[in-house]
Amino acid sequence: MKLVNRSDWPDERIKGLLAGVPFFNEVLRADAEQFQLLLDHAEVLLAQPGDVVMRQGDDDSYLYFLLRGQLGVMAEQGEAGSQVLNYISPGEVFGTLAMLRGTPRTATICVDDAAREAVLARIDFSLFSNIQAVSVFSLGTRLSFYKMLVHNIRWTLEVNRMQEPDHPVVSLLRKVPLYAGPKGTQDELDALHQQAHVLADLLCQWNESPPAGGNMQLT
Repeated sequence: MKLVNRSDWPDERIKGLLAGVPFFNEVLRADAEQFQLLLDHAEVLLAQPGDVVMRQGDDDSYLYFLLRGQLGVMAEQGEAGSQVLNYISPGEVFGTLAMLRGTPRTATICVDDAAREAVLARIDFSLFSNIQAVSVFSLGTRLSFYKMLVHNIRWTLEVNRMQEPDHPVVSLLRKVPLYAGPKGTQDELDALHQQAHVLADLLCQWNESPPAGGNMQLT
């Protein structure tokens, strides 16, 4: 896996790829200057079939987006073979749990052997982690960022709930409060920040329970 030389990839080419990710597309439609800031802070990577994108036990601060190709989430080290637990498709964000919980990566992610190559983007999570600090990004961009995280984790939990409605985490999921105050405010960002962390903890509880066919997000 290697970093793309930005002088070889014009911004318009990267912009076209990022537009396929709902978060980047939302920012692009709302504020072109904020999108350019995201573009300036993002790194674009190329990976070949079989390349390791993320390794179990890694400790870094990046959140990843798959722009093209397909990735496989592999079984934890120590398990027989290299069983694929889940697939990541273009437009998806991954690496959220380790970022929100401050833990090492809990799975290895590789480029699928059937893919010709994968194109990814990554951005340093520390740019968004302290929601009380002055940021280069606007309140609207940070709200979009945390809405993405909450939606991503809640969607995984809802898929798991449909497959295993009697799982003990389901009752805890129902108790996670939804924000009902004024939109576009710091209060909303605070609520989304808290909700993202609570949902991340719930998904980790689900992942750590005996497998029953749930959709695992282990990164």
